[in-house]
Amino acid sequence: MVFAIANWASTPQPFQVQFVRSALGQTVTVCIDGEKVEQTFAGKMQFRDENHAWQSVCADVRSPVAAKQIFTVRALRSSKVGGNIALAGNIVAKYFNSAQTPDQCAGLQIAIWKMIEDGPDATSFATGRFQVMASPAVIAYAQQYYQDSKVPGEASFIQTSLAPGQSQLSSLT
Repeated sequence: MVFAIANWASTPQPFQVQFVRSALGQTVTVCIDGEKVEQTFAGKMQFRDENHAWQSVCADVRSPVAAKQIFTVRALRSSKVGGNIALAGNIVAKYFNSAQTPDQCAGLQIAIWKMIEDGPDATSFATGRFQVMASPAVIAYAQQYYQDSKVPGEASFIQTSLAPGQSQLSSLT
């Protein structure tokens, strides 16, 4: 799947994907904009198109998906998108493959959401536009991953073309 995602990122043509299932992670409690509090899955998820299957993390905490939901996306290199997406892509590039436990995968997801929602200068996972309650181990992983957002890397940003859908970040390697 690595080769296919790398090729998608070089030619951003829309294609349809289907959310298959949550893969590895755990349920956490999130608060968005100080108002919307809910429990949600944080971790790696499985997707597929007509020829491939892959895992990724969610790049849009505001747009949940349901099993078997199909939506249109296009794949871009995170560095080409820039801003907080590029920084989140740096985290994915460095940690996606090594995150192998439910705590690590949930921490990776939380770091991505925090970076996209609050940017690189957030000081706490309990303040800001995106807040989360999770186990101390998950928060420790999230803090470790978040701190490395400025280490250059590259990920595939799989962007939703039409709502509803789920933007994603996935490793290129």
